Amino acid sequence: MFSPMNSNVPRLLYLLAAAAPAVFAAPSFRGPENDRTGLDLGIRTLFGAEAEPLPPARIHTYTVTSGRDGSTSKIELHDPRELWYASQWKGQWRDKAGNRLIVGRATRSLPVLKSPVQAGHVDRAEFEAALADPANAPEPGQAGVVEWAAKFAGVKLGEPQKIQSAGHLGEALFLPVENNPRMLAYLFRAKPPAHADWCAAVITIADGTPAAKVRADFERDFLGGVRPQRGGARPDAGPKSITPQNRAADIPGHPSREAAKKSITGMKNWWFAETPGYIILSDLQSAEGRQILRAVQSELPVLFQAFSRVVPPFTDNTDVSVVRMFSNEADYKRYVSSDNVEWSVGLWHPSRRELLIMGDSRKRDDILSVIRHEGFHQYLFYASDRIPNAVWFNEGHACYFDPAVIRSGNVTIPENAGRVYFLDRNLNTITANIPTLLKTSHADFYNAMGRDLNYTTAWALVYFLRKGAPSQKITLYDGVLPAYLKSLAETKDSEAATAAAFEGIDMPKFQRDFAEFWKNGRARATAKNYNSLKR
Repeated sequence: MFSPMNSNVPRLLYLLAAAAPAVFAAPSFRGPENDRTGLDLGIRTLFGAEAEPLPPARIHTYTVTSGRDGSTSKIELHDPRELWYASQWKGQWRDKAGNRLIVGRATRSLPVLKSPVQAGHVDRAEFEAALADPANAPEPGQAGVVEWAAKFAGVKLGEPQKIQSAGHLGEALFLPVENNPRMLAYLFRAKPPAHADWCAAVITIADGTPAAKVRADFERDFLGGVRPQRGGARPDAGPKSITPQNRAADIPGHPSREAAKKSITGMKNWWFAETPGYIILSDLQSAEGRQILRAVQSELPVLFQAFSRVVPPFTDNTDVSVVRMFSNEADYKRYVSSDNVEWSVGLWHPSRRELLIMGDSRKRDDILSVIRHEGFHQYLFYASDRIPNAVWFNEGHACYFDPAVIRSGNVTIPENAGRVYFLDRNLNTITANIPTLLKTSHADFYNAMGRDLNYTTAWALVYFLRKGAPSQKITLYDGVLPAYLKSLAETKDSEAATAAAFEGIDMPKFQRDFAEFWKNGRARATAKNYNSLKR
């Protein structure tokens, strides 16, 4: 699922860096006015900071069984606070020292749905209907908006302190954050007739600047600089797009596509590229970065066709595949930190429906390899109608596509050189590992102690079934992969599908044929007849 990095060197560099304290300027709010936050106000955000995207709300999939006939169906639910927070959030920025500013606008309270929910999760359409109800505005008065601010900041707040207002500022409150002296919270709004909504600002101090100084600077420069937008609220210009390779009429509209664009609105360094089945978001700015993005934009539709020949989709249901590429390693790690996968350089995030790639300081071929690998995970998720797949099938095919070469619309599948290096030195161990691998859970597959063995076994197994056995004219195993997919579609159970795939297969003979191919039969599998997935 993930592509691990070598953690030794980064850890050493971190330790060396930690030995000498870094020197940063104190958080400053004296930057140019920003009037595209969605607050309908001009404000001065954190000086020298970069805007950060808000990750999409996670999707939690449940299987529901009908009481009458035992049939099953899937429902997709969300965390209500994530949906609500996204509706109130208007932007966040982080400077080089790690200081962060988040702003929001108090338009709706967090709805409480009366209908039953699964594990606290809610149906999005039902939630958004409740959210849009005018009766769901924050309770009038100071207590109501302070309660809203506590939920927005996700902290417990003390007694509000009124701040003397001046200029265009109508009212402002300082909200002490209990048990966290490095966080400051404020509520403010401009004088009428700008707008009546309260806005929030939450500052997290990451450097050594005393909180009292940050508070004084914020109240003087940020609050003192609040002003109505000149000429009223400015229309949203939308995110930037690189030159598309398809005419706009060729690219279908889709809610996922529009939500992806919205996620980078107002972020000056972020832009998007589109194809009929994909939207790619990135803040890569260099000429080399743009070339990589154009290669991704060109290759993904071709890979999609190759994936679909290997795994035909179970249904006609489609979705737009979202790819988000970060130019900066630190930004990538922050974005995935809540999932504890900062060690990765790319991953398919099924609950957020995003393929995430770290594109900083790595070669083009390395980035494209990660996209091919994680792109297969993304494709399989949708193609198999979101049914969880056996890890040997999923990772084996992702590794199978790692080294894919795309020329003139054709996809060629050579050997995976990195996996072959490990296999040549551990063939007996890998051969013996096949029966275990077929029953290995996701958690055990990614265990650090056996990760290389499991990845290589999965790749070698899929390569043998896809190319090795056919090149050796071994027909005994022609039905293994089709049987797996057929059973998965019918049973929606990856263990049952694996059992169906290998039903009737003499496993000791299968292992002997597998080992013989890797010892003596590889040359024919790399020949043209077995090496290309033509369109």
